[in-house]
Amino acid sequence: MRLVLDIGNTLIKSYVFEQEKILEFTTDSKEKWKESLQAILNKFPQLKKAIVSDVNTSFSEELKQILIPIEVLYCSTALKLPFKTLYNPEKQLGADRVALIASACLNYPGQNVLVIDLGSCITHDFIDSSGIHHGGGISPGLKMRYSSMNAYSGKLPHLDFEEPKSPVGTNTNLAMHSGVYYGIINELEGIISWHRKKIQKLTVILTGGDAEMLPKPFKNSIFAHSNFLAKGLNHILDMNTF
Repeated sequence: MRLVLDIGNTLIKSYVFEQEKILEFTTDSKEKWKESLQAILNKFPQLKKAIVSDVNTSFSEELKQILIPIEVLYCSTALKLPFKTLYNPEKQLGADRVALIASACLNYPGQNVLVIDLGSCITHDFIDSSGIHHGGGISPGLKMRYSSMNAYSGKLPHLDFEEPKSPVGTNTNLAMHSGVYYGIINELEGIISWHRKKIQKLTVILTGGDAEMLPKPFKNSIFAHSNFLAKGLNHILDMNTF
């Protein structure tokens, strides 16, 4: 039994794994992470090992103190991994992307895989059938696009996501919704199209909290996964447990 922690910019996801099976899963805001994690540790005192993907790092020292009784690995390219990367330097490849690539190798071995994650940022990574990670891209996610338009302009309002009915907005709010929504869809379609022109057999994976906002025809054309990153972390922990 082991603990898997996925610490993002806005949410903290905690998993208790028994081999490949998820026994417990919680999602919390940054304000409630400590209480939630302590509740898991109290409920599962038999936890001995943990792996952490932390792209936030704002409470790393507190986290270390809470996890002192447990043997903890922090996800990075310094660990034994199921892939090689062409990233240079390797250490710049974020822990979340390392976990997603590892999950792609676990779930789709011997395949050319494009992993797209829609979280605070949108990331995409390409792994070939030989287990070589060629790199990818990072762009602003859904909420970040809304927030940046409000923060870096004098008049644009702060909006929450609403799916637009048309790319042509007839007022400022509708125009912003259109720009965000269709901008992301066209970005993803362009990335997938670029890879498919170069690679005949390509498996496309879609994951992340904002994946649900995509239209059904888009989601139905690729493999959508929940807990994909967590399964990658669990796989990395397996590879580094002796």
